Amino acid sequence: MEVYSLGSGSKGNCMVVTNGKNSVMIDAGLGGRTMMSKLAQIGILPHELDAVLITHEHSDHIRSVGEIAAVAPIYSHADTLDAIGRVVALPYKQTLEIDEKGFSLGSLDIFPFRVSHDAVHPMGYVIKDENDSVCYLTDTGYISKGMMKMATGCKKVILESNHDKEMLVRGGYPEYLKRRILSDTGHLCNEESALACADLVKEGTTEVLLAHLSENNNLSELAYWTTRSYLKKCGIGKEVKIKVASQRDTVVLS
Repeated sequence: MEVYSLGSGSKGNCMVVTNGKNSVMIDAGLGGRTMMSKLAQIGILPHELDAVLITHEHSDHIRSVGEIAAVAPIYSHADTLDAIGRVVALPYKQTLEIDEKGFSLGSLDIFPFRVSHDAVHPMGYVIKDENDSVCYLTDTGYISKGMMKMATGCKKVILESNHDKEMLVRGGYPEYLKRRILSDTGHLCNEESALACADLVKEGTTEVLLAHLSENNNLSELAYWTTRSYLKKCGIGKEVKIKVASQRDTVVLS
């Protein structure tokens, strides 16, 4: 499977996972024109998407969900679909409620799981086919044993590395926003991401995409080297590919 991060960060999030037979988008948080243009660049037409999986209802994850819903079905938890429906008119026949039992779309098996974020029912996703596996785990204030269980064994992991704690604490954000980001329903810092990454690499993860970086409280180089250095300290991960998702550029795991 290939993973295309079309954009990742506080201004908008959108990824595509495809194995050539079936394709799913995770979140539709980019502007409509940008999202459509980037889909064209990777050779996938919007109506070729088997599903758009929404993690939660925050605007940087659903900005263009109404537009993409005209041509592709929207999947999410019932509470999330209800929250989205209060601000975006979604076609009724294009919305499908999902739970954490899992379901199949052609050659892809999809397993949603609960994460910890300040939304009504935030979720991550594991996507598998007969040859590969991908875990999407962002927008969570901490990683529970249950989340780790879902991610463990996945070859590719998209893992939040939102902020550097010192940059956040010393930065210009108001105190209430700092507390939100640092809380159990906020976002993962670089160090927390590195710890989780090490555990996952020990269990077979071979490619990691560090995602949802803060534009104001992180640097791509800092996120990368925090994880890479910790893996080296643990004596593991020399062969592991680590990439950092960009807000503007498409980044690929293949």
